[in-house]
Amino acid sequence: MIASVVDTILNRKDEERLFSVFMAEFNKLDDKSKKCIYIYGPSGCGKTTFAKNMLKKLDYDVISYDAGDTRNKGIVDNLNVSNMSDQNVLSSFMHKKAKIAILMDEIDCMNNGDKGGINSLIKLIRPKKTKRQQSEHITHVPIVCIGNISQDKKIKEMMKYCLVIELKLPTPQQTKLLLEQLVPPYAHIAPQVHDLKKIHQLIQLNRHNFKGDVQSMLYTNVHEDTKCLTKRIMNASNRFNEHITINDTDRTILALLWHENIIDVLQKMPQKTCIGLYTVLLREVCFADYIDRITFQKQLWLFNEMSFLLKMFYTNYLFQSVNREKYKVSDIRFTKILTKYSTEYNNTSFIQKMCSELSMDKSDVFSYMQMLKTTHTEPQIAQLFEHTEITLLDVQRFYRYIHKCT
Repeated sequence: MIASVVDTILNRKDEERLFSVFMAEFNKLDDKSKKCIYIYGPSGCGKTTFAKNMLKKLDYDVISYDAGDTRNKGIVDNLNVSNMSDQNVLSSFMHKKAKIAILMDEIDCMNNGDKGGINSLIKLIRPKKTKRQQSEHITHVPIVCIGNISQDKKIKEMMKYCLVIELKLPTPQQTKLLLEQLVPPYAHIAPQVHDLKKIHQLIQLNRHNFKGDVQSMLYTNVHEDTKCLTKRIMNASNRFNEHITINDTDRTILALLWHENIIDVLQKMPQKTCIGLYTVLLREVCFADYIDRITFQKQLWLFNEMSFLLKMFYTNYLFQSVNREKYKVSDIRFTKILTKYSTEYNNTSFIQKMCSELSMDKSDVFSYMQMLKTTHTEPQIAQLFEHTEITLLDVQRFYRYIHKCT
């Protein structure tokens, strides 16, 4: 009942038609056709529910991946035609052919840390038009990817090879109708409700006869993209008490983004003004970084709040007090920072790959490779592994890793 009411009020017939036509015309044998649907929109607009309902309506069995699942290069490579059927084997026992679709939720998270997963996914779904592309893996299964509004170049590249469907948040009129029909007791707070996720929460509260205050869950959007949040803070003055609406996990990255992009606005100012202002801003950022250093060394996490206020809100206050012409930033740029954790993650994934290829646990792999080193050269060891996906480069990398760690 709830799903039918939501579908009627939101009136997403055009999006449903695009989805249905794509799935009906999906040709697994045509390497030059699109293999993926990309659904995007702001958080809380119902992307995941829309995709699941459409796949269920079209009688697909769904294999779901989200941010909680491992989606590295090894996992994505296994989605190709060599490793995966396009029909559910279990359904054949019931004399029924159930087609399979892959649902990749929270696709933005694949672009953090290890890039192997998103790169493999792009190669898997793109049409094979050149000789080089025709040697790449293909998939016979339609893939549905779900993401927020993203400005990342990898996501934009992937969107070029997909049928793109945009879902928007409900309008104020639609929100009011949804609340009046689904949760009448909360219809009076319609102006404060801006997404379907909060409507779902209100339905759950009403179902359990909740009598408390719901205002605390309405004042902030905890899923706001960090780039959008940085842009909003940079382009307007912010009251001090607004810092409580920002997630603790986003605070470090927000300060980095602010410092990364503030120079784009400063260069629009007169040189005499911007140099003096940037010197003051740098002094505050350096002092806050010094506090962070002490925080990590002494594990004094209570200083996190003070550091964030200095790096983000105080520096933004100083900037806005000088920015009389109201210069604004149009796009947020992000330079990826390679940390020791990225290298550590890549090494761990590499060791896991070696263990998987050799069907050994970690200690056995190390012992076996050390034993081979005493009797064989590296090219000879690579020849021993011809039946696996372990190459000479992998062998050389493994021994470099051992040499560095011992």
